[in-house]
Amino acid sequence: MEAIKHFTMETYTNMLNRELSINEWAQERLSSGASLWAFMSVYLDPSSLFNVFIPLCGIFSQELLMHLLTAVSLVSTLNSFEKWIYPEMRPLWWLRERFADKKVSVKPPVALESHQLSCETSGGLPCAHSMTFTVFVLILGSFCFVHCWNRFRSWRSPIWRCTMYPLIVGSVVCMWLSRLYLATEFLHQCVIGSYIGLRLLNTFEGNAYYLYSRPRLLMVSVVFALGGLAVAVYFIKLDLDLDPHWSVRQAFKWCPEPTFMRHEASTIFLLARDLGNLMGLALASPLSNLPNKKSSFWRRCSVLGALEILNYGLRLGTPKQHGRFAFLAYEFFRNALHTLVLLKYSARFY
Repeated sequence: MEAIKHFTMETYTNMLNRELSINEWAQERLSSGASLWAFMSVYLDPSSLFNVFIPLCGIFSQELLMHLLTAVSLVSTLNSFEKWIYPEMRPLWWLRERFADKKVSVKPPVALESHQLSCETSGGLPCAHSMTFTVFVLILGSFCFVHCWNRFRSWRSPIWRCTMYPLIVGSVVCMWLSRLYLATEFLHQCVIGSYIGLRLLNTFEGNAYYLYSRPRLLMVSVVFALGGLAVAVYFIKLDLDLDPHWSVRQAFKWCPEPTFMRHEASTIFLLARDLGNLMGLALASPLSNLPNKKSSFWRRCSVLGALEILNYGLRLGTPKQHGRFAFLAYEFFRNALHTLVLLKYSARFY
């Protein structure tokens, strides 16, 4: 057993050391696109999807809004729980730990540049950017293709389908390159994130009717159970002498400038955000009974625009200086209210 454990750890270590070379290659060869990589990591992260892009898609269709919000919320929640239960090293942490460890005789022959965006405070596996963005572009791409297929005869040519697939794959690969360039993820974390997102989306599509028809009390109970699971993991880690905030301490340890770190990137915040989104979905259940009103584009645009301006103001008012509990509770209720209003009450003004 000891030999198997040693072999596994050695194989894992060699894999991470080799993947560091991929991050180094990305920083050396892709520096000309630094603005694009920064844009994708900052403005296409899960929080931006929830607060900007998914509501923006709701302007075109309430059905698309519900589809995106439900699927991305479920995927993001699973991602946050995985990082809460077992966070994995990020490239910069791993590289600096190897150089700081005097017991390591062979150091990785790699030099990585640290960026302001490199100071993440959660674990690396699976990559949340890749996971949620993959689900988002697949749903949005499918919706656009079906919409154009039904409205324009010229879109029924196979050439458009052959064009759509490379566009989706290309956009996901660009997200991978963004994370590799900033040295925030290893390649395997990006690939596994997209794969898990794809499999979860496939499962969701096969069980969407069942999920949409669940009663409110059941869904609220599930969210409370997930919250209980998150708390249980915290105390189990303490009992096992494991640090629940290990990833935050790693970020403090190796980030060149502590002010680069963001509260809203920590795993415990991500759990509060995602459970808040799920609570909003639960309170709006059963989702199959929600109205799907037909209204003009400009009316939907004005209603959702006003809602998101209000939500932006609430985000700016997050109480970051009043203790962790107030911070997390505020974000939980803000996200729950935002999701509930998007799905259930905004349609009343269309």
